[in-house]
Amino acid sequence: MKYHEAEQKLQQLFESRDYRGLIQQRLRHAHRDLIHTCSNGSKIYISYPGLKARLERDGKIVYDYRVDIDIVTSKFPTSLSHVDIIVDIYNKCLHNFDRELMRQLLIKTAREGQFDVNQYSQLRSYSYQAIDKSLIRFAANGHTALGKTYNSTANQFDLTFEELFNSIFWIVLQEDINYPRPKFQGRKMPFSRYLEALYCFDSKHLFSEVIDRALVEGRRPSEWPDMDYSFLP
Repeated sequence: MKYHEAEQKLQQLFESRDYRGLIQQRLRHAHRDLIHTCSNGSKIYISYPGLKARLERDGKIVYDYRVDIDIVTSKFPTSLSHVDIIVDIYNKCLHNFDRELMRQLLIKTAREGQFDVNQYSQLRSYSYQAIDKSLIRFAANGHTALGKTYNSTANQFDLTFEELFNSIFWIVLQEDINYPRPKFQGRKMPFSRYLEALYCFDSKHLFSEVIDRALVEGRRPSEWPDMDYSFLP
């Protein structure tokens, strides 16, 4: 599915659920809808309206929803954030997954949307790992410094590649809806952080920097002058 198709799908869903009315009633996470089922049985949901959903003075709706994943190998579902995604990406490459292939897959997702990751035979040889504890600490410290809560449950084990890239698709779509390009960055903003995590392996930049940049609110982090951000014009 392409991003514009998914956006239309969500807009229709939100209208059918009277998203505006839910906000006016100050209801949060009143609905939880299944949005994608992976081939292994894991299910991805959206829960809405999110905590940041609101009506602007001009009547415009700022949409917010949470992406939840019910992992087939886990005992309970969990929510996913940009930081959870960053940790998962970095952990895979820390455990010797091909960084160039990861970069290519992220750029493909940024440009095209959903695709069948199972067609890539290289992914089958990867041995899924528990998330490195140092990454958990970096993520937790970054949240604590800003008075935020880090959901470490989502980073206990690697997501499968299918779980990862389909979760990314629905998470970044929210940026396209609320901050559409070209006026704003849209999904380019989270993908920039995902790719920055990979760039840390071959540069002076630190993984903790990426976590901090992902958690910044109210302003767009400046681009690293030594990194190429032309993956999504």
